[in-house]
Amino acid sequence: MGHHFLPTACLIARTFVRRVLDRRLSRVPPQGTLRTPAIRQDVYIGRDEAGVPHIFADTAADAAFGFGVATAQDRLWQMSMLRRLGQGRMAELAGDRPVRASLQLGGASLVKLDALYRSLRMEEVAREELGLLADESAEILTSFARGVNAWVEGLRPVDYPPEFLLAGVDPEPWRAEDALLLGKIIAWTLSLSFLAKPSLAMLFGDPELEWLIPSAMRGGTCIVPDGPPSEAARLDFSARAAFGLFGPGVGSNSWVVGGPKTASGRPILCNDPHLLFGLPAFWYPVVLSAPGLEVIGVTMPGIPLVLIGRNRHLAWGITAAMADDGDYYRETLDAGSRYLRNGSWHPIENRTDSFGIRGKAPVSDTLRFVRHEGVLCPLLASQAEPTSYRWVGMEPDRGMDGVLGMNRARSLQEFAAALPHFASPTQNLIAADVHGDFGYFCVGKVPRRPGCNGAPILDGSNPAHAWDGYLAWSEQPRVINPAQGYVATANNRYAQTLPPALDRSFWEPPYRAHRIAALLAGREQIRIADMARMQTDAFSLQAEGLIAALVQPVRNHLSNADARQAADLLAQWDFQMAADSRAATLFQCFYQAILDHVVRPRLDHKAPGLFAQYFSTLHVPVPALDQALLTANPVCFPDGAPAAVERCLAEAWNAASGRRWSELHRLTFRHVLSRAGLAGRLAAWLFGLDRGPFPRPGDGFTINLGAFRLATPFAIEAGPSYRQVVDLGAPEDSRWIVAGGVSGDPASPHYADQIPLWLEGATRPMRFRPRAELERSGVRLIATSPSARGSDCATHSRVL
Repeated sequence: MGHHFLPTACLIARTFVRRVLDRRLSRVPPQGTLRTPAIRQDVYIGRDEAGVPHIFADTAADAAFGFGVATAQDRLWQMSMLRRLGQGRMAELAGDRPVRASLQLGGASLVKLDALYRSLRMEEVAREELGLLADESAEILTSFARGVNAWVEGLRPVDYPPEFLLAGVDPEPWRAEDALLLGKIIAWTLSLSFLAKPSLAMLFGDPELEWLIPSAMRGGTCIVPDGPPSEAARLDFSARAAFGLFGPGVGSNSWVVGGPKTASGRPILCNDPHLLFGLPAFWYPVVLSAPGLEVIGVTMPGIPLVLIGRNRHLAWGITAAMADDGDYYRETLDAGSRYLRNGSWHPIENRTDSFGIRGKAPVSDTLRFVRHEGVLCPLLASQAEPTSYRWVGMEPDRGMDGVLGMNRARSLQEFAAALPHFASPTQNLIAADVHGDFGYFCVGKVPRRPGCNGAPILDGSNPAHAWDGYLAWSEQPRVINPAQGYVATANNRYAQTLPPALDRSFWEPPYRAHRIAALLAGREQIRIADMARMQTDAFSLQAEGLIAALVQPVRNHLSNADARQAADLLAQWDFQMAADSRAATLFQCFYQAILDHVVRPRLDHKAPGLFAQYFSTLHVPVPALDQALLTANPVCFPDGAPAAVERCLAEAWNAASGRRWSELHRLTFRHVLSRAGLAGRLAAWLFGLDRGPFPRPGDGFTINLGAFRLATPFAIEAGPSYRQVVDLGAPEDSRWIVAGGVSGDPASPHYADQIPLWLEGATRPMRFRPRAELERSGVRLIATSPSARGSDCATHSRVL
C-alpha cells in the first residue's frame, strides 16, 4: 500500500487548493481505445449528454464486456465496497471501529459486523448459484467481469477513484460470482424479518403492547418465551444505515394503465423505487444494444443486466413485496456442541475464519452453524440464548436467469415465463407490452410455515416449526388485463384472500396505494406528462383521515388557546404536504406528539430503546397504530381521546412555531464517507462528496415520498431513487431520471448532475440513441487475436 502515498498526497494537496479557491476538479469522461482478445467483435461505448453509457456490440457476451468496462469507469469504488460488505471484509478498510447509526450499540464493531455477514454465507451461496445458471447467463457474468478487469488493469494508482487512495487499497479483480453476491446484498437489505422480529417478540403476548403488531402477525401460538435476540439485528440495522443501504419507507410505487385509458391506446407504465438517498446514486443507468439484448434501464452497479427498464417490445417495474422471508429459532444445545432436532442431537458445525483489521494483526473467530431442513444457518453470536436464523437467500437460486429472460422478453407471456426463476427478494412486478397486454405478478420464494401463526421467534427443536418448502409459482398472486383498466402497487397487501404463507407480510400503510388508485380511477386519455405529475403528488391521506377522526370531533370543545389555533389551521388545510405549508409542519408535530405521549413511554418502559428500535424498522408499526388512532381505540387513550388530542395539539402548535415544512423536511445526498466520523466528514468536505440540504415536499406516506425515521424526525432519508414513465404506444417518448448521476467520481460533471431536474420533478428522454449520434466521444474496444501482444492503449480520465 506504500505506492499510494505519493498519489494520495498529491491528490489531497491539489484538491485542498481547489476547494479553498472554490474551483471544483473536473474530470473528462474516459475516451480512447482498448485492445483486448476477450471479445469476438469490436464494441463501442458511447456516452450521451448525461454520461449514460450506450453499449453497441454484436453479441450479448461482448455487450456484457463493454458493460463491465463502463461500470468500472463510473462506479468501481461503489461496487467494490458493496462486495466487501457481503464478504465480511469491512474492517480491512476502516479498522475495528464502532458501527454507528441512530441506534447505538455498545461494543458493536466492524469485526463483529464482518463476522455476522460472513455467517450469512452470501459469497459461498453466490458461487453455488453460478454453477446453477444457464450457460448464457454464466457467460454474461464472466464477460462482464473480464470487462471490469480489463479497464482496471490499465489504471495507475493516480487514476484510481479517490476512495481507493484514501483507504490505501488497490482494486481487486472482479469475478463472475460477484454480481450474484451483490444480488444477495440487495435481497438482504430489502428483507425486514431480521430487523423487525426482535421488536415484535418484545410486544408479542403483552396485552398492553400487542395491538402495535401488524394484525396478520398477532395471535401466534409457537413463540418461545424470554428475551429477544436483538444484538445481531441492531448491529445489522446500524450497518445498513452507516453504509447507506437502508432507510425508512424503503418501498416503491408502480402502476400500469391499460390502453383504453391512455391517449396512445397502449399501456403506460410508471415506477419509482424508494431507497435510501446517497451519492453515488444507488442506480446505474445503461443502454445495451446487441442482437437479442436491446434494453434500456437501470441496474445496481456490478450487475450486468437491467433490473428496471424496457426493451423494444416491453417495459417493467418493481416494488418490494414486503414478504416475511426469514425466521429466528431458539436452539436447544447439549453442552454447547450439539443441537436438538425432532428428538435427535446433531453436531454444531464450526468454521474458523481470519478477519483482517486495518493497522492491526488479523484475528480469528469461530463461526457456528446449525441446519434447518438441510440448509446451513448461522448460530448467532452474542445472544442471551442460543439463536439461529434462516433466510431464503441462504439457498442458491437461478434469479439471474430470470433477469435475462425479462430483459429479452418480447411479450407479456414471455416475460411471465421468466419469473419462476426468481427467489429473493420477493417482489411485485408489473409489465406491459406493445401489443396492449399488461399485468402484475408476485414473484420470489415465500416459506410455508404450517405449524406457525405469525410468531416472531420459533423453536428450532420442534418439527412443527420447520419450513415445509416454498409457495408454488401457481399459488402466487397475479392479474393480467384487469377489467378496472389499471394495476397499482405501493408495498401494500396484494389481495384480500392470500395463501397463509403470504398473509403475514410487512406491508406498508395503504395510503400511497389508495391515493394512486383514486387518481387513476375515472381517468381517460392519459399521457406521459399526466403520469409524471402523479409521481410528484404530495397529498396526505394519512393526515386527512387522522384529522377527521381525532381533531374535527373535539375542535369546538377545546379550552386551550394553542390547541384551538392548531385545530383551526388543520381544519382549513388541503392536506398537501407542500414544501411551503405551515399546516404540514403542524400535522407532523401533532403526529410526533401522539407518538411521544401514546407510544414511546409504553415501549421504553417495556425495554429501554424499544421505541427507537421498532419505529426505525420502516413503517411496520404504522398500520396498526393508525388503525387504533382512527377508531379512537381506548388502548391508545386510556383517559379518553379528547384530553389527549387537546394536549397533543397544544404541544404541536408550540413545536411547529409557524415554520414551513421545508424548514424541517430537508434532504442531503450523502456519500458513505460522510457517515464515517470526523475524518469521513472532512473527506466529504474536501472532495465535495455530499449535495444539499434541499427542501422537499411529501412525507413517508405520500406518492412523492420523503421518508424519515419516525423515531428521529424530520430529516429525509428515503424516497424515489429513480423515476420511469414508459408509453408502450410511443416507447421512444419514455422518460427516466436517477436521484444523483451516472458517475461515482466526485470530479465528474455527471456525479450529481441529475439532481436539479429530479428536485423539480422533471425527467430526461429514455430512448435508444443511434451509434452515429454518440460517435464523438467514448471508448472503442477493439478485438484482437488471443496471440496478439502489446499494452492496452486506453486513454484514461484527465484532471483539468
